[in-house]
Amino acid sequence: MNREPFVGREGELASLRGRLADAAAGSGGLVLVSGPPGIGKTRLVEEATAAASAVVWGRCADDPGAPPLWPWRRVVEALPSVDSAVKAAFAETDGAGDVQAARFRLVAAAADALVAAAEPAGLVVVLEDLHWADEASLRLLRHLAGELRRSKLAVVATHRDTGHTPALDAALPDLLRRPGARSISLPPLAESDARALLTGLAEEDAREAYRRSGGNPLYLGAIARSAGGAELGHLVRTAVAALDPEVRRLLAIAAVLGEDVDASLLAEVSGLSAVEVADGLDHAEKAGVLGSGRFAHAVVRDGIYADLGQAEREALHGRAAAALEGHARREPTLAGTVAGHWLRSATAPEKTAEWAALAAAEANRALAFDEAARFLAMALDARAKAGLSEVDRAGLLLDLAVAEYRTGRFARSLDHARRAADAGLIARAALVVRDVAAPDLLPGVRDLVVRALAADGVDRTTRARLLAHSASVEADYGRFADAEKLADEAFALAEESGDPEALVDAVRARMKVAPDKLPLSERLRLGALAAGLGSRTRQPLVSLWGHKWRIDAALADGRMALVDDELVAVTTLARLTRLPLIRWHDLRLRSSVLALRGDLAEARELDLAAEELADTELADDFSAKGMSYAFRTQLVLLTGDPGDLRSDYAGLLDRAPHLPVTLVSRPLLSLLAGDLDEARVRYEQLVPLVRSPEFALHATGALPNLVPLAEAFRDVEMAEYLLRRLEEVRPIVSGGAGVFCTGSSLEHPARLNALLGRHDEAVRLAEQAIAVNEGIGARPGVAQVRLLLAEVLVARGDFVRAQGIARAALDEFRRLAMPGPLARAAALLDRIRAGRRAADPLTGREREIVALLADALSNRRIAEKLVLSERTVESHVRSILAKLGLANRTEVVAWASREGLRD
Repeated sequence: MNREPFVGREGELASLRGRLADAAAGSGGLVLVSGPPGIGKTRLVEEATAAASAVVWGRCADDPGAPPLWPWRRVVEALPSVDSAVKAAFAETDGAGDVQAARFRLVAAAADALVAAAEPAGLVVVLEDLHWADEASLRLLRHLAGELRRSKLAVVATHRDTGHTPALDAALPDLLRRPGARSISLPPLAESDARALLTGLAEEDAREAYRRSGGNPLYLGAIARSAGGAELGHLVRTAVAALDPEVRRLLAIAAVLGEDVDASLLAEVSGLSAVEVADGLDHAEKAGVLGSGRFAHAVVRDGIYADLGQAEREALHGRAAAALEGHARREPTLAGTVAGHWLRSATAPEKTAEWAALAAAEANRALAFDEAARFLAMALDARAKAGLSEVDRAGLLLDLAVAEYRTGRFARSLDHARRAADAGLIARAALVVRDVAAPDLLPGVRDLVVRALAADGVDRTTRARLLAHSASVEADYGRFADAEKLADEAFALAEESGDPEALVDAVRARMKVAPDKLPLSERLRLGALAAGLGSRTRQPLVSLWGHKWRIDAALADGRMALVDDELVAVTTLARLTRLPLIRWHDLRLRSSVLALRGDLAEARELDLAAEELADTELADDFSAKGMSYAFRTQLVLLTGDPGDLRSDYAGLLDRAPHLPVTLVSRPLLSLLAGDLDEARVRYEQLVPLVRSPEFALHATGALPNLVPLAEAFRDVEMAEYLLRRLEEVRPIVSGGAGVFCTGSSLEHPARLNALLGRHDEAVRLAEQAIAVNEGIGARPGVAQVRLLLAEVLVARGDFVRAQGIARAALDEFRRLAMPGPLARAAALLDRIRAGRRAADPLTGREREIVALLADALSNRRIAEKLVLSERTVESHVRSILAKLGLANRTEVVAWASREGLRD
């Protein structure tokens, strides 16, 4: 098991060297090298990086006690500038109110420092054995992979092609989607390459060795040294058996301690002197069992460890744990390693629980919540084995519930919270799982908060938070009257207490339960309060919601200057925090307001940027991408250009929850795509659902999308129903921030009244909507409602007024590049002209003369222009005055102007 010559792999080596050269030239990236154990992943990377200017290595550990971010710790320690940046970022996370935001900032700071460390000469970071990586390490890798494309940093990660952790299985597709990411899968060596490793064997033996090895280089090398064809495990045993007993004992201890070999720790556990340990390790290295301070391969270490008897293994783990305790007290990151050894010693569950709890606390400090949950589960299990009751373990149960909630495993979190509540921590347990509206979890969440509110001894601040939580839950159940009372009580109690966290919860509950019922001034006040509280408590997402609420309220009231101020605040927050969710909201908000104002090209660009961010950084949130699809749907409704529709939108809707907005979107999508038959089928399937209580409860946002469907299929019954529902909602100047802002909500009842033939009411509402839209600079909205008004006026027979309004709408549609309504306006103008000609008492010649009179020409000039006698022109003028009932030429000119005769 000594170092073998490097053979074969010419294509893979060239590919990897090419990627490293690209990185050195300023186009970094991630390379994932995969294959079975012993296939030569590490050796390939060593060969490829031999000439690199700077290479740092980190290795994941096959150890249940490995600290979070273990491979990255080695990398960071080797790069002083990165180490300083990460320590500074850790310091800033202390006391952060929003742990998710703090975790992102920590990851972002580490990634930025690594990218900066690659300047100016380039840097290669190698992460080995990614199949053992913890969730926190993979999170940093995912983020860093998205930052590599324009850097001089190359990251090469090796992993086995089978036996991954679930975390790596989930991460791999995302990693490979990152810009510049490549994968290299190592196949077995070809037989011709393998012969270079088997030079000491006869032809027939070499052929048999190749067959038995499957072309695996590690196995081939061991066979070459043994001059035989035994199994790899037997070859390892043979190599170890040839060593002295003290060396074998050292190797057994080393295998228990891990893949890396620490001579001083070996001396401590074994009781041998440093000289004896060094001598033993030297013999092991000469035998090919060790190399460069670690086992020659993980397979070698696994083989030695597997050959230990259970009693010997447990005893050695106990000795290792005892030896490491002193180190862990000085260096808390080793707490998990100590816990892992005590766990595998199977002799001291109290010790396992103690150190696992310390390891969980350390993981929480590192914002590594998956690892915190793993260590807390270990501690709970150990305490159960030690005979402790649930009451004695209540604190651990609560901590585990919090850790699971932070990882997004809400069902597990709720289960642990229930157990903690049963063990006596009811109030704290009820506040763990919040803002989760999953139908299968809501009953359990509600039960906990009801129990907590009924409990004695709950302090005022906690009660305010419980009331706010209860209000949110009742709103999720659709019990808005109860929710409103609870939210008001929570807010009053929170204001009395002055506790920032209680105020945050109360404000959010109030805005969730009934924001439309609150006066606009109160919504603005609550938004400002939330923005300030978010800053005070270091919860940037709370600040974001505050700014969003103010934008919504300002739009509803038509206060566009305030909208612009709040958009600047969100953009600043996005730039300062760099949180993906805030950056995404910033893009969505700005694109929706640009659409309102008619800056459609820039709105599209920002929407595309938001969609890209949703694909890369928010891929776990199904709704984030859906918002861009919703934007495109509304854009097509506005412009009439189906080219903006996404081809896979129908598939996305099929996977989406059956909420009113998605149910309405299905026939609407077919309608916009031009498939009227499909749209009609889907619409007819939808109609019976619309009036159901469940649909009505959550349908407010879906109602406007039903209007074009009712218009398309002339559904007067639906129009009547929608009018009644819209009358229940207070009219607003504008809305839809974050998806697609539209103008005055009066447009929808205007359209529905037009469909029902109530032309006078439609005209009244349309005129009001135009005035509102003009006041906020909603150019597309003005033009759209003008077209609607012109259509209603035509239906009412008022061709004269309709013509000027339709012409103004057509001109604006042309300027805004809105082809659908442009075509409608042009067709309407044709109808108006035809209708006016049919109703016009004047002959063609008389209309010509009227137009010339409007240009202030005299009878003589008209006669000259039309090649007529002046007497004939005089006769036509008398006829015109008689037909129109007018007294003189001045009145004719005024009539011509009103009629738009020169159009």
